[in-house]
Amino acid sequence: MPRPTFDKAVKVISTALIFGAIALCLLHTITLFPPFLESTFSVVQVVLLIHAVEGAIAAVLIFLYRQRPKSTLDSDPPEQPQSLLTEHLPSSTPLAIIKGGLYVFFVGTVGLSEIIKAFNQHPIDA
Repeated sequence: MPRPTFDKAVKVISTALIFGAIALCLLHTITLFPPFLESTFSVVQVVLLIHAVEGAIAAVLIFLYRQRPKSTLDSDPPEQPQSLLTEHLPSSTPLAIIKGGLYVFFVGTVGLSEIIKAFNQHPIDA
């Protein structure tokens, strides 16, 4: 069972590091880095790419979640834990996709695991 305080700390640290990585990329476009920092910039680009892929996966999952019939969403037992997908996203599907994708982009794997967990609580009925 995940520890909520640990997950929260990971979210805060990950968000700060991603903001720093974006700032580093912006700084790289303005000025030239010394040669010993160029390898660091390459690693930062890979990390941002990985986070972007996670955000895209989250956006697709949220889109699929929102395309379900309302009856499968209403039949949930009330004792299930609240999640990002069911409680904290806007009612508008495009805004929910953008907000969820950006959330996972900045938070990373912890946010994606929240979305997957919520998605698995309500499997798609084929």
